[in-house]
Amino acid sequence: MKRTCFIGFMLLQAVTSAFCQNVLTLDAAIEIGLANNFGINIAKNTLKIAENNASPGNAGMLPRVDVNAGYTHGLSNAKVEVVSGSELNNSSANSDLLNAGINLNWTLFDGLKMFITYDKLKKLEDIGDLNSKIAVENTLARIMAAYYDIIRQAKETAILQEQVDISRFRLDLAKLKYETGSGSELEFLKAKVELNADIAGLSSQQTIFENSLATLNDLLSRDVKTRFEVRDTILLHYQLNYDSLRASMKECNRNLLLYNRNKEVSGLNIKSAKAVQWPTLGLTTGVNYLNSETQANFINYNRNFGTVIGVSAYINIFNGLNLQRDYQNAKISYASSELEVRQLENRLDAYLLKIYNEYLNQLELISFERENMTLAHKNMDIARESFEVGAISSLQLREIQKNLLDANTRLVNAEFRTKLTETELLLLSGKLLH
Repeated sequence: MKRTCFIGFMLLQAVTSAFCQNVLTLDAAIEIGLANNFGINIAKNTLKIAENNASPGNAGMLPRVDVNAGYTHGLSNAKVEVVSGSELNNSSANSDLLNAGINLNWTLFDGLKMFITYDKLKKLEDIGDLNSKIAVENTLARIMAAYYDIIRQAKETAILQEQVDISRFRLDLAKLKYETGSGSELEFLKAKVELNADIAGLSSQQTIFENSLATLNDLLSRDVKTRFEVRDTILLHYQLNYDSLRASMKECNRNLLLYNRNKEVSGLNIKSAKAVQWPTLGLTTGVNYLNSETQANFINYNRNFGTVIGVSAYINIFNGLNLQRDYQNAKISYASSELEVRQLENRLDAYLLKIYNEYLNQLELISFERENMTLAHKNMDIARESFEVGAISSLQLREIQKNLLDANTRLVNAEFRTKLTETELLLLSGKLLH
């Protein structure tokens, strides 16, 4: 019980500085990261562009309406003779031309290409949404890993602090024995060297811990010097089932969904390449106004106002077989996209199995290492008492001390690696955001 309280106290000391700090929970870190992370916000902006582009007008389904107007004033030296004998000779003839109009151009039929384009734009919007969610998932996984790494580094700091306290106990006892003549100077100096080594190791670990805080602050897109503490422990699920994870991966994995959307876009490219082989029909209509006044012609004034309407048709007969080539290339691209989906499915299956096997192995290691840690602490208690009465040597105590350090470190790392594999499994199965 005393040792449990000691470890808890040292853990708290390791994550607390002289500054007034805020407690940062994992949920709060995730909330801050999802709101502020630069990569996530960039992905959201890209999605907004895709959403704006997915419109009927961008697909060419709506008419185009143009308004035009113009005014021209001219001064010219005009000389005109006609067959009737009339003659116009004006060296400073003024002319004014005013025109205005509104015109509508509308593609009525293009082999359904406009509808195919609209479907493609909607698919691209889906792709933008998936990319945004992938960015969120990846950032979420990195935040979780960084958060749990802080807990790991804090625990390792506490472990090394315990080692320093044990080494200081050894040094104090060695010094007492040396000064009273019951011990050697060699043992005293050896204990001092080993204490200094442990203090140096603790100092390096404290630097690693401080850097882990900066890493998380960077992921949260805030001042990297922001001080905070964590009091959470690494909680494990212990209930992840391989078959359930695999079924969810097939249905919900964002990268797999992204590849399938790209395949669907490739399918639409085939239809689009086929559609351009059909004729294009268009409608043109408008209202035009023209007003002309000139001193350089026998007709001094001319005004026109009226509507126009027309229908156009266009079809390409031959362009060096490029239409057929584009169609064949689109089919080949679609076949490649199908292979890419199957390749990704196979890789995900292999990766899921490897990560799940590692997950199970880490769970077993945790059980073993917890038992080892209990035994190592018990050995340390016995060794301290034995060293005080001279039943064991300083070298033996140091070996038992090292065993305790290794047992604690292995357990902390096993818990951390188990959490990382658990997070990776949830990411693969598309459950991390649920």
